[in-house]
Amino acid sequence: MNISITGATGFIGSYLLRTLAARGHSVRALARPGREDAVERPDGTAVEVFTGDLTDPESLRGFLQDADYLLHLASAHDHFTEAEMQKVNVAGTEILIEEAQKTAAKDFQFIVVSSAVIGMPVYSYYRDSKRVQEKIIRGSGLKWASFRPTLVYGVGDMRHTAPLLRKCGAAKGTYWVKHEGLSKLNPVHVDDLVDVIMRFFDYDRAKEVDCIYEIAGPTGIPFNEFVDLTIAATGGGVKRRNIRRKWIERAIFIKGLFMDVTRERRGAGYFSLHHEHDIRAAVVELGWQPRPFAEGIAEVAAGDWWRKTSGAGEAARLGTGGV
Repeated sequence: MNISITGATGFIGSYLLRTLAARGHSVRALARPGREDAVERPDGTAVEVFTGDLTDPESLRGFLQDADYLLHLASAHDHFTEAEMQKVNVAGTEILIEEAQKTAAKDFQFIVVSSAVIGMPVYSYYRDSKRVQEKIIRGSGLKWASFRPTLVYGVGDMRHTAPLLRKCGAAKGTYWVKHEGLSKLNPVHVDDLVDVIMRFFDYDRAKEVDCIYEIAGPTGIPFNEFVDLTIAATGGGVKRRNIRRKWIERAIFIKGLFMDVTRERRGAGYFSLHHEHDIRAAVVELGWQPRPFAEGIAEVAAGDWWRKTSGAGEAARLGTGGV
């Protein structure tokens, strides 16, 4: 199959690119000008690097030529301005749709992978732009599918997984949890996310119906357990301690008398609800079964890759490589 992919230099995108190439697909990866060398091109595989920018329609001419699928992961995250997120996440998606309608294969399918669509009870412009993105795709007239992963972790994730492992793996100290730690998370291993997408390509009704898949671990786990399991996986000597939410809210209120505390309020609001997700569609239709977090985090913590701090700044700087 001919598969185009955006966000191929990001954490999830790089896993997808390697798997697609290893399975013999022809992969065309979008790279911004100057970032072409960041795209992996394993020996003996058919990976084409296409230079273009989601904010520049002319630069994308030919990116979807004869493509059977587009895997769209690239996005501007919430450390960008609202104007930049609008240009990449919303307008960029409209540009891709227009290009697909002109040049993609007859039975083309637009697949969006976005962790921002679910799991956030409080407002952020980034998440709102990603929800709008999905609505635009669904209304495009193209065949489409949406994968909505929750918290994705795995080897090589220098933005989130590595800092968490370093914090939990410290020889001593305290891991302060700024709430009671009872709200549930549902992390999913990056290999399991890739696996479910690969299974979708073999689903006999994939292009007959529009598909939405929430992608998460097999069950939600309380935040305290999430931290404790990570500490155990790293062999760390830190101790988890909880601060009751009411004290954090009072501190935010006082701080808010003197400065903007929007980010702090959003963070506190995130833990006001459980974050469990319905993965039955992927399990039933695709035969998918994700691994428990205890098993996955033990695998990810093995080795020393996460102890290195190099690469963390680069991952943050890339911006449009993730979902």
